[in-house]
Amino acid sequence: MNKESNIRNYIPFEPSVKPLYKENDKDYWYLFKDNKLMMLKEEDKLILPRWKDVNELNVSLYNIQHMGADCGCNCHCGEIEDDVEVYGIEFLDLKALPEIVGEKIYSLASKANLLLNWLKLNRCCGICGSATYKKDSYTERALVCSNCGNTTWPRTSPAVIVAITKGDKLLLARNKQFPNRVYSCVAGFVEYGETFEECVKREVYEEVGIKIKNIKYFGSQPWPFPNSMMIGFTAEYLEGDIKVDGEEIVHAGWFSKDEVEKMYRESISINSELIEWFLKNH
Repeated sequence: MNKESNIRNYIPFEPSVKPLYKENDKDYWYLFKDNKLMMLKEEDKLILPRWKDVNELNVSLYNIQHMGADCGCNCHCGEIEDDVEVYGIEFLDLKALPEIVGEKIYSLASKANLLLNWLKLNRCCGICGSATYKKDSYTERALVCSNCGNTTWPRTSPAVIVAITKGDKLLLARNKQFPNRVYSCVAGFVEYGETFEECVKREVYEEVGIKIKNIKYFGSQPWPFPNSMMIGFTAEYLEGDIKVDGEEIVHAGWFSKDEVEKMYRESISINSELIEWFLKNH
């Protein structure tokens, strides 16, 4: 195995502002229209379009960005200006994507969507209101104000999610916005100047009224709704009775392994990973 192949196995996706390899017909394109990802239907499966597929469509693209490379193939993203009504092409909502295309494509599609949202939200300078332009750099992704020079970099909003156990039971809560009585672990956004652990304590106390201990890092996941990074934790019950806030959370409770298994729906999410952790370890 050569050095280049070894690196690709270790880091399959290489982020980059500029193309890392010579651009060709096999380059991947993550293209969106109305925040939906374009996929090609090939027999009984959906695949990502390559440049040769996009070129054949002869459509106008804008907000084009180079994302990096996946296993030696350049990855680009952008938005489609024209209406596309061609057999074999589907546009999929990102929230439905994990169950259809798998974790790898979903992860990179999320990255593409985050980059495009960053472009759209920063067309004008936040200081003087003038138009921005993409900085010409091989190492830095940034937008620069054409008037005052203010520079903006891609930002993500950190949020925490925590699996809380009490003996052999797991705390699950139902947000009033969840459909079909879906339950999940407690989650919330990090405030300015707040550590992740402080946020975990605060969100749990605010939403369900209990105190927790032994907060431990579990993992993380980019979450493009609209531009979050979910940081997962586990924790143990310390004291207090469940009292939901009534604003975000309408019900919460302690659920046994058997009850969780009946409620659980597998998905590509850190919430799903935390629930699987509970099922395997309790």
